[in-house]
Amino acid sequence: MADRVKKNHPGVIIEWKPFILRPNMPPEGLEQPLWYRGSPERVEARLRVQSRADEAGVPIKLSAHIPNSRRALEATEYANSVGRGNEFHRAVFHQYFVEGRDISDWEVLKDAALDAGIDADEMRRRTESGEFAAAVTQQDAAVRAKGVLAAPTFFINDKVKIAGAQRDEVFEAAIARLEGDDQAARR
Repeated sequence: MADRVKKNHPGVIIEWKPFILRPNMPPEGLEQPLWYRGSPERVEARLRVQSRADEAGVPIKLSAHIPNSRRALEATEYANSVGRGNEFHRAVFHQYFVEGRDISDWEVLKDAALDAGIDADEMRRRTESGEFAAAVTQQDAAVRAKGVLAAPTFFINDKVKIAGAQRDEVFEAAIARLEGDDQAARR
């Protein structure tokens, strides 16, 4: 959704930053227990995500498996280093939300890399070397310090944060507020 808003506001920077939602997640991820999947909060969250996807015309598959996102976040840093971060990020989201695949699996990340026009073998080699681990840890700490508690969270011009999958109108309102603040500051 943020991509559509970016097209209408080319001077505005909307960024997604790494955030490790569950820092103590085991490398293989977790299966959601039945009691958790059926809790009113989880049902409401699933319905909210499904509603946003329906509005955007995006089919989604919500899995009971919660992957460990650390590997995908580090691979995204590799993608950023070769100028394909946004493309890779979209491909990873597609693998997870549309295809229902485990984004901690190298085969899934390989498919996302190929979709994004990235050398998947080089991505894996450099990511597994630990080259991007510190960057993800630092960025995660920085966004936590800014009060981020949800994924995805978007930053607009590094001033406004928008948490979760939101309608375009939420981004548009935030941009209008920023533009109003900028005009007031110039007076």
